[in-house]
Amino acid sequence: MKSTLLLLCAICLAGTISAQEKSNTPKSKYKSGSSIVTVWENEKDGKYGPYKELSFKVERVYKKDEEWISTINFTLEQLMELKAAIDKAVLEEGVEVKD
Repeated sequence: MKSTLLLLCAICLAGTISAQEKSNTPKSKYKSGSSIVTVWENEKDGKYGPYKELSFKVERVYKKDEEWISTINFTLEQLMELKAAIDKAVLEEGVEVKD
C-alpha cells in the first residue's frame, strides 16, 4: 500500500506530457470511475543502446454543462478510483515497484 501511494504521488507530480508524447498515440488507457491513467511508450537512446520508456499521465474527467473537463484534483473517493486504475496499469504494463 505504501509503495502504491508513493507511486501515485510520483505520477501526480510528473503529470506533464512532453512534446514528443503529444504527437504520439498512447500505448494504453486504464479507467476506474472518472479516473484515467494514460500510458505512453517512448523510444530512447541510452548508454547501452535503444530502449523503451513508459510514462504515465493521471487525470480525472467530468462533464460540466456540455464540455468535458480534465483535472488532476481528486477527492478521497476519487483517489481510491485512481489507485485502482494505477494498480491495473502497473500490473498490466509489467512495472516493477522497488521498495
